[in-house]
Amino acid sequence: MKEKEIYNELLSKLKRYCKYQERCKSDVESKLSGLDAPDKIKELIIHELSEKDFFNNERFSNEYVVGKFRNNNWGKIKIKYNLKCKSIEKNTIDEALKKIPEDEYSSAFNEMAKKEWIKRTNLNLSTRRRRFSNTLHSRGWEYYLIKDFIAKQIKNKNLID
Repeated sequence: MKEKEIYNELLSKLKRYCKYQERCKSDVESKLSGLDAPDKIKELIIHELSEKDFFNNERFSNEYVVGKFRNNNWGKIKIKYNLKCKSIEKNTIDEALKKIPEDEYSSAFNEMAKKEWIKRTNLNLSTRRRRFSNTLHSRGWEYYLIKDFIAKQIKNKNLID
């Protein structure tokens, strides 16, 4: 009887957890581990929540990609890395990344790059380039985009802006 009570209590907690926002399987597993759920009960709860569609890795990935891009201004590299850390399959990640419109992606990059470039106007060129590159790369933007932006700025002599 006690096992059934633990199961029902944990199940109701996890249902609320999943309803609050979109979750993936690893989020649910982490939450159950944090609640010190026995392995047998963990498997049963995960199976039931999955069957009733309380969590779904594809749905989670789509929401995560768009949210992190639009709200946090992350590039595809950082988004992909964080999804891999959540044990999402590569093909699911690739499909989710296609949800970001290319024109929106490039305009977001250019807007952020301009702000970051202008922010560093008081530095010499090599320091400016290095810090600019490190900042954008740490936010997950592709190296070729960063390199092309710097080349255009140097070509157009926008060193001092």
